[in-house]
Amino acid sequence: MRYDDPKTRDALAAEYALGSLKGAARKRFEALSSKRTDWQLAAKWWLSRLHLLADMLPAIAPREQLWQAIEKRLFGAKSSVSRWANWWPSLALVSSGMAAALVLFIVTSEPQIIEVPVEVAAKEAPAPVALLADAEHKAAWMLTLAKDNNGQPELRMATMSGVKPVSNKSYELWILPPDKSAPISVGLMPLQGKHHRVVSEKVATLLLEGALAVTLEPVGGAPNGIPTGKVLYQGQLTQI
Repeated sequence: MRYDDPKTRDALAAEYALGSLKGAARKRFEALSSKRTDWQLAAKWWLSRLHLLADMLPAIAPREQLWQAIEKRLFGAKSSVSRWANWWPSLALVSSGMAAALVLFIVTSEPQIIEVPVEVAAKEAPAPVALLADAEHKAAWMLTLAKDNNGQPELRMATMSGVKPVSNKSYELWILPPDKSAPISVGLMPLQGKHHRVVSEKVATLLLEGALAVTLEPVGGAPNGIPTGKVLYQGQLTQI
């Protein structure tokens, strides 16, 4: 295996963060990371990426049968569900379908099979997610299209470590409609932290149907609502 290959490093770092890198392979990764800064940074980057995704998705309460099956498997038949009742809601949970999709999404090499003891039937479909990345596949923002407390479409944006501020410039998000008509501005992108933006039903539909692009524009956004800078980041909302 070529440990100097960035693709190999990133694939192993992704599996390490996900927890699917097991046994001797995991120990080799930890040994390499203790000696090489680039491997340490790769692992931290993937861990941050997973935590952001989990933090942006709504918690899904498990069925009682699933909880009982997990407790029985971990602690035996005598374990009580009630002692975990206050602990469970504090976690950002993802359904088994989301976990499987994450394996396919973030690991470029063939992932290991993760067995789930009981199938989880989520009440609501997971919110569509997009990673806006540059030409080198480095993600700058994670987007989620969800609903706010009033049931209105809400675009949730989380800034990742790759975003660098540019003097007298602003990053602006655009929808590229599938009919190849003029790009539609969705507003400026945050330079740090998280930001929620309520959008109309029409814009929400276009966000799902079109591609997404980020350009570098004059401070405050492109004049006359027409992009002037080149596309630096792009992506598309995907139901995972």
